[in-house]
Amino acid sequence: MTSKALQTAAILILALTVGSASNGAEVRHVVLVSIDGLAASYLDDSKADLPTLRELRRQGASADGMITTFPSVTWPAHTSLITGTRPRSHGVLANTVYDRRSRLPVVYIGDPQLTKDQAIHVPTLYDAAHAAGLKTAAVIWPCTNGARSLDWMIPDSSRPEPHLRYTTPGLGDDLKRAGIDISQLGAWGWQKQYALRRDRLYAQVASFLLETKNANLVLVHLVSTDGVQHLFGPRTFAAYQAAAFEDRCIKQIWATLQKPAFAGNSALFVVSDHGFAEYDKLIQPNVVLKNLGLIDADPHGNVSTRRAWAVPTGGSAFLYLFDEKAVSRSAEISRALKTLPGVESILGPAEFLKLGLPDPKENSEMPQLILTTRPGYCFGDAMTGEPIVDAGGHKGTHGHRSEAPFMHATFIAAGAGIKPRVQLKTIENVDVAPTIARLLRVPLPSAEGRVLTEILAE
Repeated sequence: MTSKALQTAAILILALTVGSASNGAEVRHVVLVSIDGLAASYLDDSKADLPTLRELRRQGASADGMITTFPSVTWPAHTSLITGTRPRSHGVLANTVYDRRSRLPVVYIGDPQLTKDQAIHVPTLYDAAHAAGLKTAAVIWPCTNGARSLDWMIPDSSRPEPHLRYTTPGLGDDLKRAGIDISQLGAWGWQKQYALRRDRLYAQVASFLLETKNANLVLVHLVSTDGVQHLFGPRTFAAYQAAAFEDRCIKQIWATLQKPAFAGNSALFVVSDHGFAEYDKLIQPNVVLKNLGLIDADPHGNVSTRRAWAVPTGGSAFLYLFDEKAVSRSAEISRALKTLPGVESILGPAEFLKLGLPDPKENSEMPQLILTTRPGYCFGDAMTGEPIVDAGGHKGTHGHRSEAPFMHATFIAAGAGIKPRVQLKTIENVDVAPTIARLLRVPLPSAEGRVLTEILAE
């Protein structure tokens, strides 16, 4: 049989298995996979080699796009995906923030400081599933360190120590006996040369947790597409290669769900946390703040005093005003920043609520102002040099306004309990958790999103 014939046969088998699983049978297993940075537009891009995702989309349910949280970055988006709530409620506002009371950074990305209970202020889907007696697992899902409602977990960390502390005791040994070695994950960290090897391991761990542990809810975070697009930009040759690799990881997980123990009672959700935008210029708002006398630093760049400080989140930046004098100059600060090329808007508390963010009076990690930009620019944190500098090549970022089409995330669902061939328009990422909760028949009353009843075979 020719390679083309083999590919055609594989797609036909996939179509048949998706169709046979899409019924009203009781759903006992759900796998939620997040492909970090996979914009919804990739699914219709002829240059993207995504046969598994496209067949799942054709035979299952999908959306034209999924609006993510703002800022459109990994840690808040994943927390919204798994709680069904917006950052104002769940408390994870960005990958890194400042606490205005202590004037110190609070780092969420990599989970180096906070446990799950410290970071997330509302119940999660896995809390609800565990309380209902289901077995739960997470493979490098953000904000899960120390989660008591996860039966098995591997942390999403770039350092060895959290991997040693938070990986479920005995899980590494169980996996090694099955030929899956996760012992180097902590040492590899987030180094780009290990990205594909890590994602392959994550897919293997997901299959192991299903087949060996009989997990009912498995969360998986695949990361290669994000790192590659940051380095080379979206819709580049390297980005297409990374997306194709993730498609093969999804194929492995889906194949596990078609085995006799899972066929007909399992569903697969494939989502992403955000899209991507290209850039070649950096905006450095802290240079402006320093020129306004709001930051004191020595010639080597060591800061002695911050009266104001901008924390970049890619296509946006959180601007903190730490004392009353800085607050009184907010109009002056805004005028100075608005003159910079690439600054699209400066948002204040009046806009925060409709963006799903808290008022600064409610949360000391919330800034008083947020800067946004358009594609072509990214915010940086340098405080010396020029306010606008060359980025050093064609690169990629996210963090922009979530309603922008290039930031729309992926949403696909297939398998048991999912209607076949349903195409939705635009949904929100807060709709994912309540929809899975309905499938698993567990309550999640704190969710702010809606159940996507249009896709459910109930």
